[in-house]
Amino acid sequence: MGKKEVMNNISNGTNHKAFLDEIDKKILTLIQEDGKASLRTISKTIGSSISTVKNHLDRLNEIEVIKRTIAVVDCCKIGYTEMILISIRVNSSVGIQEILDHLEEIEQINAIYQVSGNYPIFCFAKCVEKEDQINLLEDIKKTKGIDEAVTQIVLKRVKEDMRVKIP
Repeated sequence: MGKKEVMNNISNGTNHKAFLDEIDKKILTLIQEDGKASLRTISKTIGSSISTVKNHLDRLNEIEVIKRTIAVVDCCKIGYTEMILISIRVNSSVGIQEILDHLEEIEQINAIYQVSGNYPIFCFAKCVEKEDQINLLEDIKKTKGIDEAVTQIVLKRVKEDMRVKIP
């Protein structure tokens, strides 16, 4: 397993925390700012050889610290102006995993979290128009095992940043 230590990882439930050395941390910080940075640019910026950077990137991809490299699209600029937060209360007629699996299949839902409290499922969704929101909420509310879906409409996007501070 290399330099991994076991711990609870709430982000994906894998129960493994990867060991990150200083080079890994520098690379991760840099590529979160510019995912298209070349090996040469990264190596110059962090003061390591290209082969060292490549080896570290390969390892970070292999152990899924880097899950994927994607473009970050401004959803508002392509028409997704309606954003909603949904807290879901469930009953015991269906297992919570079955409900989570169903919610995962709904295209408009961008994030699903299992949380503590009376509403153990929390979702974030982006929709193009109000009609999409209504259809989404109707789909959620008719799901077997869901007692209630409390929604909040996002009035203003103040901050939306997918980067994480590398400890």
